[in-house]
Amino acid sequence: MNRGRSRAWLFAALTLLTIALLLLHESGAIKPLEDAAQVALDPIQRALSSLFNGLGEAFDVFRDLRELRERNEQLQTLNDELITENVRLKEIEAENITLRSLLNFRQENPIYLTQAAAIIFRDPSPYRQFVTINAGRREGLEAGMPVITAGSALVGRISEVGLASSKVQLVIDSTSAINVRIQSSRVSGLAEGQPDAGLVMTQIPLDATANVGDIVLTSGLGGNLPRALVVGQVTEVTHRDIDLFQSAILRPAVDFNRLELVLVITDFEELPVEPEIEPTVTPTPSPLP
Repeated sequence: MNRGRSRAWLFAALTLLTIALLLLHESGAIKPLEDAAQVALDPIQRALSSLFNGLGEAFDVFRDLRELRERNEQLQTLNDELITENVRLKEIEAENITLRSLLNFRQENPIYLTQAAAIIFRDPSPYRQFVTINAGRREGLEAGMPVITAGSALVGRISEVGLASSKVQLVIDSTSAINVRIQSSRVSGLAEGQPDAGLVMTQIPLDATANVGDIVLTSGLGGNLPRALVVGQVTEVTHRDIDLFQSAILRPAVDFNRLELVLVITDFEELPVEPEIEPTVTPTPSPLP
């Protein structure tokens, strides 16, 4: 009860004080006091004003940073998309260049029947130079068929055939040997793969001409390969008088590390075997009696 009366008296006193201050303010009696209070409180007001302004600017900076971060994330996403698209377009361009070259081979050699294929596996062994392509019996492939790539460059020959894939023995395999001819001098020999995945032309006669830079082509001898497929280029010639033949190191025409697309020649015109010319024997006339 006493607490209630005290609150009532306090409320009444505050009300009377407020009314009195209003009357004094209206009459100007306390203006000097108000001015003094304003002067005293002015630094505090300015400090509070600067504080609130600083907080506002901080919030503005935070908002700008957040918007900038979101914008950067959008630009980074767009940049990643453009990079991916650029890589894809370059890949398509490179593939189209190879496909155009293979198409040119088809157009320039209409007598050949071909089947396009892609490399799907590479033999990891350093001693076996084979790749697997995604075409097989289903596409009419058979063992022994030649495989080429852009620029009529010889890749190798099919060694094994499955239903939907085939294994190709590369010309640089150590068990590969093909009949070749030097383009300029028409000298024949064998292009043999080496254990280190190199390529050497052997059985070049000692009196034959073989020079660095010469282009080596398939000769067509034996009938198992078309003529004039590019095998490689001579980079070094070995000629010793004690040997029965010369040999030449070849740089293969194919970059096997970048090989992706190939053509399998499924049918071609074989080189006709030239008949041997029998020597003409002139009969010795009988002596006169």
